[in-house]
Amino acid sequence: MKAKSAFAFLFLALSMALTVAASAQTEATTPQAVLSDDSPAAAVEPASNAPDKTKPPIAFRRDGLWFSTSDGATQLHVHGYAQADDRMFSDTIHAEELDTFLFRRIRPLFEGTLFNAVDFRFMPDFGQSTYQIQEAFLELKSVKFAKLRVGKFKEPIGLEVLRSDRELTFAERSLASDLVPLRYIGAQLSGSILSDSISYAAGYFNGSSDGSNGAFTQWSHGNEAAARIFLRPFATARLNALHQFGIGLGGSAGHQHGTIAGLKTMGQTTFFKYSSTATANGQHNRLAPQAYYYAGPFGVLSEYVISSQDVLNKSLTARVRNEAWQIAGSVMLTGEKNGYSGVRPRNATEHAVGFRRLGALELALRYSQLRIDGDAFPHFANTATAPQSAKEQAIGFNWYLNRYIKLETDYEHTGFRMASSTAIPLHSENVLMNRIQLAF
Repeated sequence: MKAKSAFAFLFLALSMALTVAASAQTEATTPQAVLSDDSPAAAVEPASNAPDKTKPPIAFRRDGLWFSTSDGATQLHVHGYAQADDRMFSDTIHAEELDTFLFRRIRPLFEGTLFNAVDFRFMPDFGQSTYQIQEAFLELKSVKFAKLRVGKFKEPIGLEVLRSDRELTFAERSLASDLVPLRYIGAQLSGSILSDSISYAAGYFNGSSDGSNGAFTQWSHGNEAAARIFLRPFATARLNALHQFGIGLGGSAGHQHGTIAGLKTMGQTTFFKYSSTATANGQHNRLAPQAYYYAGPFGVLSEYVISSQDVLNKSLTARVRNEAWQIAGSVMLTGEKNGYSGVRPRNATEHAVGFRRLGALELALRYSQLRIDGDAFPHFANTATAPQSAKEQAIGFNWYLNRYIKLETDYEHTGFRMASSTAIPLHSENVLMNRIQLAF
C-alpha cells in the first residue's frame, strides 16, 4: 500500500506541475490536428512542399518534440501519453479483493513522414508492468484517397475501438467492444472522398480473436479480411448542426483456430470463458452497424456487434453467435465543442483566478449489454459458472484541466444473468475508477 501511495503522490505532483506550467503558457499558435491511435500520421503532413524557413529543424512545441528537414519533407514527431488508474471495488464477481492502483497505459509515440511520401508510427506500451509494441506501421500516401498501410494497427471494425485510447469518454470501453478485435498485423487500403463525407478501410489481418491484441512478432492461428465504410452525409451541408452526424458499417470474415479469449468487465475481470477443452475451429464472422452524432456540447455514440464463430469441444461442433450493443452520451458542462476525436478546453485551468477558468467539465452516461448464444451451453461453456448475459451501466465525470491533463471518475455497475436458473449467480461488479492522464 505504501508503494501504491507513493506512485499516486508522485503522479499527482507531476500533474499539478504541468497544470501550473500550462496555465502560465500563452498559447499563440494554432492547435495541431488531433491524432487518434488509429489515424495515419498524415495529420502532421506539412501544408505544402515548399520549405518553411520559420520553423527550426528541431523544435519543442506544445504538442511534443519535432524534428524536420529543411524542406519539411521528412518529419519526426515525438510525443505520448500515460494513464494512471485507481480502481476501488465495492462488489466483485467472486467477492475477492481487487482494489488496485496501476499505470494502465504508458505510451511514447514516434510518428511522422518520410520524403513526403510515407507516413509511419511506432507506439510501444509499458503499462501494466508489461512491454509490448501496440502499433508499428508504414503508410504509403501517394494516392490520398487510397492509402496503403502495412504493419500492426487497429482492425477497421468497431466504432468505439477505433477511437483513440486517450480520447475515450470512459476509462474502459463498453461490453460491445469485447466482441471486436483490437490491433493485429496486416495490410490495409483506406481513404476518404467528397470532403470526408465517405471514408472507407479494407484489409487483411493475421488475427481474429474477439477483444484481443495480436503479438507483433508472433503469427497467430487465424486470418481474416475486415472492412468498414462510414458516411457523414451532411459534412458539407450549410446547417452546422448536422456536420457531425455519421453512420457506418464494419465487418469481418475469417478463420480462427485454437484458444478462445474470455470476455471482460469494465474492471477488467473475466466474467465469461469457454470450457478448457473448447477451441475455435473454423469460420469467424462479425457485423457491426454503428453511428454517432455530435452537436455543440452534446454527443452520442452507439453500435451493435454480432460475432459468430465455429466452436469445437472434443467431437461436438456448433456455430456460436454472440451479440452486444451500447449507447453512450455526454455533455460538456462548460460549453466546449464535443466530438468523436476528443475535446479541447477553451480555457486552461488557472488557480490564480479561482473558478473563472476551470478548464472543461464533461458529464457522461452509458449503457451496454452482451449476450452469449444459448447454443454455447452446456457443451462449450459451464452452465454452473458462466453467465449468459451481462448488462453494464456507467456514469462518468471528466475534467480537462488543459490540453495536457485530464482527470476521469467513472462509476460502473455490471450485472449478470446465469445460463441456468439453478446456478449460483455471480455477484454484480461495482467499481469506482479514477484516472489521471498526461498527454503531450
